[in-house]
Amino acid sequence: MITAERLAATAVQYSGYGVPKPKWPRPGLVLPVTVDLADPNRFRIEWDQVPTGFEAAERLAENLRSQQLSEQQADAHRDHAFPRVWREVEHAASSPTLANGLTPQQTEIALAGGAAALGLVPTTAKVLTANEAGPSSAPGGTWDIAVLVNDPNCGPPGQAVTRMSFSSSERRELRTTTGCALPVLVDPDNHNRIIVDVARLS
Repeated sequence: MITAERLAATAVQYSGYGVPKPKWPRPGLVLPVTVDLADPNRFRIEWDQVPTGFEAAERLAENLRSQQLSEQQADAHRDHAFPRVWREVEHAASSPTLANGLTPQQTEIALAGGAAALGLVPTTAKVLTANEAGPSSAPGGTWDIAVLVNDPNCGPPGQAVTRMSFSSSERRELRTTTGCALPVLVDPDNHNRIIVDVARLS
């Protein structure tokens, strides 16, 4: 069966004798050909472009190795990647007060793109001080960060405290340095309802 651009699929028969033994075709193999569009029965198989059985097997093995490597790298990334929001499971019960003025459910909603439904709007805040909040299951600890919030309604800036957990000490140091600008989601009428907008962290 020959198929080509501007040529309907056509059944043909090959009766040549110059088939290289290492390239003997098997059923289902696609062969490169040069064909006369006016007469599809006039065609030439380009044997120099046909891989030998060994070359085809090597190509298949290489593709399989690449696929396996990609799957292993993806699995390793899933195993070691930290979540964007660190959920305090181990020590959650020891902190009954609302973190960031939001319930855990509200926090999830805000960071999943539903901040507007909670009355939170994006703005920025400058870090003033940072102190460890207490025991934490997060590798980088959980810290209370005092910030100066830029009022989203162009009013005067106001102070607030936001709590954040970190996947590493390096990330914590990067985000808690005095003067660091953080993207936040805040209630314009109550700056105590504030959370770092991890989606906008660079």
